[in-house]
Amino acid sequence: MRPFRRLSASFRPRTFPAAAAALCGAALLAGCTADPHPLTWSKPDAGKRSAHPDSGDFNGDGYDDYTTVVNSASQDKKRFMSTLVVVYGSRDGLRTDWSDRFPAGRKDWHYEGPPLRADLNGDGFTDLAGTRAMAEQRYGFVMYGGARGLEPPRRVGGPDLFHPLAAADFDGDGHIDLLDGGYGGRGDPNYGKPGGSGRILYGPFDHDGGHRRSVQVDLSQEGYATPYSATTGDFDADGRAEAVLTYRFDSEEDETAPDGLTSVAYYEGGAEKDGPRGAFVRNRGPEAALGRAVSTFDGPATPGTGDADGDGIPDLLLPTPGARGGVTVRFGATSGLGTGRSDTALGTGRREDFGDGPVVGEVNGDGKPDVLVDTPGFRRHDGKITLLPGGASGVPSTDGEQSVDAESDGLPGSPNPHYWNYFVHSGPLLDVNGDGHDDAIVFGELYNKRKGQYIVLRGTADGLDPHRSQGFTPDDIGIQLRIP
Repeated sequence: MRPFRRLSASFRPRTFPAAAAALCGAALLAGCTADPHPLTWSKPDAGKRSAHPDSGDFNGDGYDDYTTVVNSASQDKKRFMSTLVVVYGSRDGLRTDWSDRFPAGRKDWHYEGPPLRADLNGDGFTDLAGTRAMAEQRYGFVMYGGARGLEPPRRVGGPDLFHPLAAADFDGDGHIDLLDGGYGGRGDPNYGKPGGSGRILYGPFDHDGGHRRSVQVDLSQEGYATPYSATTGDFDADGRAEAVLTYRFDSEEDETAPDGLTSVAYYEGGAEKDGPRGAFVRNRGPEAALGRAVSTFDGPATPGTGDADGDGIPDLLLPTPGARGGVTVRFGATSGLGTGRSDTALGTGRREDFGDGPVVGEVNGDGKPDVLVDTPGFRRHDGKITLLPGGASGVPSTDGEQSVDAESDGLPGSPNPHYWNYFVHSGPLLDVNGDGHDDAIVFGELYNKRKGQYIVLRGTADGLDPHRSQGFTPDDIGIQLRIP
């Protein structure tokens, strides 16, 4: 098992890898049973519950499991379909015959935002939460983990427009809560009118998706814009999670824009005894520095989170495009985020998109946390991933860094020859074969003449090893890829 636990979850809005039309005319949010492919499906071996379940492992068998949402057009390209896929880990890696598919349902319904991993009902198994949406309709769902894997989705017991951005313990009662930042706003380029307020649903959640209590929170900056992303962690180790929210709006020529708009907001969770006003309190102190760090012409980059120095307190990982790329680690401390150890800047001055999508894990097994980052625009739109291993000081370093891209030797599949592979990691680092080394997963939608390719880069004592990579296609998990 890995030497440290993943400590928090975050929402990273990103277009999901395109793939596959619906597998069957499934009922709303029901698991698919019919299949057009001559494949045999089975369930993973039964696992067991844990007092501290690993966020990567849904069935408690000691092997992390992979989830992704695959989107596609129908055969006539007149309809859009969306499917959530779960592939379970094993001693040999991801088992494609141990995979489940959950279509979003009717025409134009889709999954929105990456799934959130946490034990929501406190039963010792990691669960999955997310959002299903169509146009301005959206609602949250939860899929409960168990000894044989995830159950079909159940609607979360909040309002119809509930959209979970993050999962964390905001009130310090030991149970995971779900945060919705609200929707819309006058300055939202995709909405352009007053939207809805945010809400926290407090756990534990029951088997039907019901919650213990809820509190309405206004995160809309005077109704102008609601959060685009949320990154959470207990950065001051007080038992209650904080949240870094990013906003995207164009107020430069808008005379109606309120004063004091910020691209980043910092909120601190509060105990139940603090009441609704104390449930989620804004702390403007860190905001200016955070906003400068992640600023881009198109809006702020989304931070990552994880314990980058192994002290048990989550740290904030800031992509820094304004510094010509790189990632800055702002360390958590009992006295507050950024008040202890000085920031560590990694890989600055290269290119502005180096450092995108930072995640923390343990790839080389030396007991020191490693950081993985993307460079989406490398070689036109080809992309690459870079591993920054834990250094002598106990924090990640560019010493011994390793990059892998679509032209690296040993990788399975045939990349697109026109440099449109978008070779970036998909989801968190996961130990899918239980060897104590986290693995990185990449999906290339244009690989294999637009049929798609999943690549599992195995972690080893020497880092990521392309020559030991596992490969499988959407067809292998019961999906025929048709790119819209």
